[in-house]
Amino acid sequence: MFFNQKSNLIAKYLRISRDDGDKAESDSIGGQRNLIDDFIKQHDGAVSCKEYADDGYSGTNFDRPAFQHMIEDAKRKKINCIIVKDLSRLGRNYIETGKYMNEVFPLLGIRLIAVTDHYDSAEDSDDSNQIIVPFKNLINDAYCRDISIKIRSQLDTKRKNGQFIGSFPTYGYRKDEKNKNHLVVDEYAAGIVRSIFQMKKEGASQQHIADRLNGMGVLPPTEYKRSCGMNYNNGFHIGENPIWNAVTVTRILQNEVYTGTVVQGKFRKINYKVHKLQEIENEKWIRVPDMHEAIISQELFDCVQDLMERDTRTAPENENVSLFSGMLRCGDCGQNMVRRATKKKGKRYFYYHCSTYKRGEGCTSHNISEIKLKESVLESINKQIDLLIEAEALTDEIGSQPQKRIGVKTLDDQLAALHKEEERYKDLKAKLYQDMQEHVVSREEYTQISQRFTRKLSEARHSMEEVERKRKRLLSGERRKRPWIEDFKSYQNLKELDREVLATLIRSITVNGNGSITIDFRYGAEMEELLEYAIDAMDESEGKAVAK
Repeated sequence: MFFNQKSNLIAKYLRISRDDGDKAESDSIGGQRNLIDDFIKQHDGAVSCKEYADDGYSGTNFDRPAFQHMIEDAKRKKINCIIVKDLSRLGRNYIETGKYMNEVFPLLGIRLIAVTDHYDSAEDSDDSNQIIVPFKNLINDAYCRDISIKIRSQLDTKRKNGQFIGSFPTYGYRKDEKNKNHLVVDEYAAGIVRSIFQMKKEGASQQHIADRLNGMGVLPPTEYKRSCGMNYNNGFHIGENPIWNAVTVTRILQNEVYTGTVVQGKFRKINYKVHKLQEIENEKWIRVPDMHEAIISQELFDCVQDLMERDTRTAPENENVSLFSGMLRCGDCGQNMVRRATKKKGKRYFYYHCSTYKRGEGCTSHNISEIKLKESVLESINKQIDLLIEAEALTDEIGSQPQKRIGVKTLDDQLAALHKEEERYKDLKAKLYQDMQEHVVSREEYTQISQRFTRKLSEARHSMEEVERKRKRLLSGERRKRPWIEDFKSYQNLKELDREVLATLIRSITVNGNGSITIDFRYGAEMEELLEYAIDAMDESEGKAVAK
């Protein structure tokens, strides 16, 4: 009798995973079931049969729900025989599969049968099994490793081509019905994203943005995706009634995908056996710009990132940060200026002074009243706008567009500096190798320092690629002719300051010891270039007039 009293409580174990390269129809759950059922029918004595199936679980580890359930039943003596189609269904990890076959199953009194591999542990005395079975397990392991490498390579190729390969699109987008690797705008969610960026630009903290959205009854991203029919879940789902919070808002504000850039490769599995994800350094993420419609302009995105780097804590009683929060610097020590209040004749006045001085660590007060600061900044902004409008009008009147668009020269200067940095680290690596050859540094020191130089080289090359892309877009006319001028012109004849104006036009304000201020305007290099060109063009025009 094939199945005796010691092995008549049968478990059919079925497993399939696309990650392991299982594509053949015979490997499907139904195909495995039919094959095992036919095998059992051909042999008498089976009095009980139970099925365990892991659909979509890789064989590279044994942390599979059905498999673990089967092992628990084996420990409780509910089964005493396991039948699989072949040994690869049991597992593709050479070491772990061997451990179960040689240690765990014998200890539990489990008979293992692999039908197409013609393996039966009850016939363990067969010398051929002692040689062939470990070899088959090793082949299954190597096959899985090969498939993993191929899949990873294919996915990296798609990432580098800007194809979106995520299971779920970023909030604000949906997958294109005609091309699942392309994102299209979800107008409702995109409107919420635009509101979040605008509120941040106007000075709202992330928590207050979240509170406003909750007050409006807006579904948070996870719940919105579920309401659209997606079987979506993530680690940020908290409680039965999830709401917007500061963390969710921050993730949206920092997501480059809203500028039209596909950003992928943030995490990677350690290897084909260890499925735990490890975080990848920011500079190694795969970024491909202009792959889908942007929800947020690059200018607004950059502005918001700059704001988020500042110390812009909000007072408990206020929704928004104060007007100059995070923007003021001491002209001597470079530290932040802090805001303080004082009362005079029953009225409350605000002023700023150096934080180093406040802590008693040196420097001087650099005291300046908020009223004077507002007046000075407002006057400087209006003067700057008037100057830019005059310069633009002058260049338009002359009618000769620069050979290179305004801004290209700045990018060329950046490229030149990055090229020098690249060459410097190349030279350093070459000299370091020579030092190792001459035993000036040890091999361990060489490896450690060389890795640092390689990382710096990679960062420089990545920056060069980004600048080159900006340069091409500027020359090809893909973007507005001079977007930063349009931003300034929109505030012409400004009467009052608000947080949005400052965030759009100014990077920082330095308060000098004599009470004067120095403003670092955004697009300062481009401004200088435009003004220089206007002066040169005017001189050229006057020269031609004199010659006539």
